[in-house]
Amino acid sequence: MKETLSLIPTFEPIPLPAPVWLLQVLFFVTFVLHIILMDMTLGGLVLLSYGEISKRMSEPLRRWIVGYLPVTTAFTMTTGIAPLLFLQVLYGQLFFPAAILIAWAWFLVIIALLLGYYGIYAYASNGLVRWRSWVIIGSTILFLYVAFAFNNAITLMVTPFRWWEIWQERPPGVHFNLNIWEQTLFPRFLHFFLGAIAVAGLISALYGAIAMRSRPDEGKQILGAGVSWFIGATLVNYLGGILFLFTHEKQIWQAFVGGNFLATILLWGAVVLSVLAIAFAWLSRRAEQPMPLVLAATVSIALTIVGMSGARFILRSLLIARHAPNFDLSKIPVQPQWGIILLFIVLFLAGIGVVVWMLMQLKRAQVTSAA
Repeated sequence: MKETLSLIPTFEPIPLPAPVWLLQVLFFVTFVLHIILMDMTLGGLVLLSYGEISKRMSEPLRRWIVGYLPVTTAFTMTTGIAPLLFLQVLYGQLFFPAAILIAWAWFLVIIALLLGYYGIYAYASNGLVRWRSWVIIGSTILFLYVAFAFNNAITLMVTPFRWWEIWQERPPGVHFNLNIWEQTLFPRFLHFFLGAIAVAGLISALYGAIAMRSRPDEGKQILGAGVSWFIGATLVNYLGGILFLFTHEKQIWQAFVGGNFLATILLWGAVVLSVLAIAFAWLSRRAEQPMPLVLAATVSIALTIVGMSGARFILRSLLIARHAPNFDLSKIPVQPQWGIILLFIVLFLAGIGVVVWMLMQLKRAQVTSAA
């Protein structure tokens, strides 16, 4: 333990520009926004790749996913900047060593994002007839790598006792250090992976319900496929979630089964909401007017994401308290700069408004071109 504590850098002398609680709130809000868009992007890529490999995806569903992917990919990258910055500000003493340790694995995230993003645009342009399948499969693999690299950095961040082990286990000339011996790494990644597929499926079902108003047959086809993906991925993810929870140490997982009131409420409340979402989605397939049911499922899953995100924030705090007990956010000096914080909030809200306006313009242009 003493060796571990000596590896953790001291707090920077530069004070925080806002109280810790406010930075945590902003971190949480921006993370939830990012994770929803990330799920749509990664899940959509997985669905497209499956369709290209199996040749069983319906054309309406393929067109819908291809149409939104360039947009959500851009928004996923953009919205990911803010939570990453808040993570660095609050947990920099833990995050930076973890990112440095995985070295090239972390640096390759930028390259993977650029190549994967280019592949999405190349696929959507319909210009690569011969290589289209390989291009979108390649982009999917690259974005999965990005998610896996982030999971490596986050799991390593909260287990500083592994830093020296990872540094020693590789030869001096090798700088590609993944945290693969961490028992929660693969269950954590699986949980995110299945969640992304579920969200992409449900958003597709929502689009299908909307499309049924003007194109009943096509909309119903998209609705049915989206609901199937959502329910299937969510049911499997219950097993993934159990595996993710109980691969943690007993002192950690006990907090989510009654040991910590807030952690228990957030986790199991989110599970109940996901069950309701499955019920609403299942009923929507047989309903003459599926929109209210699909909308109810979407709201339930949005609240599920909020609850699960809150549970993950508590999980991070519990792991840090256990493995880096001397790391205390309350000890970081604070010198509020309210002007900067107010400017950030104003620009953040304005940015959301601009994004909504852009989406409305995009939808209007699509309707005009279709007419």
